[in-house]
Amino acid sequence: MDRSHRKASLTDSGKVFYREALILIRQYERMLDRMASCRTASNQVIRIGALPVLAQYGLTARLKSFRELHDDAQIILEEAEEQELLEGIKYGKYDLIIAREDLVRDHDFKTYLLAEDELVAVLPSRHPAAHTSNLHTALSLKQIEEEPFILMHKYTSVYHLCLEEFARLGIQPDIVRTARVETIISTVAEGEAVSLIPKSNLELFRHSGITSLPLDPPVSLNLVLAKNRKKKENAFQKEFVRFMTAECKRPILMRSDTKLPQPFAGWSNSL
Repeated sequence: MDRSHRKASLTDSGKVFYREALILIRQYERMLDRMASCRTASNQVIRIGALPVLAQYGLTARLKSFRELHDDAQIILEEAEEQELLEGIKYGKYDLIIAREDLVRDHDFKTYLLAEDELVAVLPSRHPAAHTSNLHTALSLKQIEEEPFILMHKYTSVYHLCLEEFARLGIQPDIVRTARVETIISTVAEGEAVSLIPKSNLELFRHSGITSLPLDPPVSLNLVLAKNRKKKENAFQKEFVRFMTAECKRPILMRSDTKLPQPFAGWSNSL
């Protein structure tokens, strides 16, 4: 800076430095703006792992409504089975998972109720227990403990919940095989076995040849959103949880077109 005439003024070098400094300041401010945008965008992303059960609980419509309210957000949804969900949330692949409550009962998870459900017995319509009961009468597993069972696949939490219930009641079930729900229902309708499945599954796979009865005592099979308790939620994730659980108090209603049949004397336990 030149002070030779008692008036401060920039030298030629100072003027060059000043111009370059202004450029650097503007670039720095633009960088801060871009970084802020990136932080905001990253907070508007949710990675969700889910059991392939969204349709039967009405969650597809809820997700669509949330996306419409936050069209600038990114919601990454991946369907997976139980073990994949546990590993995914443990190692950070998912921010949240949609799973059966039994799968995430330990202290590592914080859970939020999405939908209430329960395990029900599914019998052929001609089964004696079907025509001696009505749709509002609960069935003890002891009443069908001698029957052959077809259950959901071994990798499902429903299968393990059934085994826990059998063990609690001292029942040694004859599990002839495992299968997908649609196969289970058609097999039961043919009179080959009985089964235990989530009540909500009967919404998707209804069949005129079966009767479903609640269990006594009831076996809860609720669906929840779960997060790793050690990881902090951001504001967007909290908003997602609030939106998705807003209707969680509403019980699942099963619309069944199954009818109790006339007595059938030829029922046999054999396959």
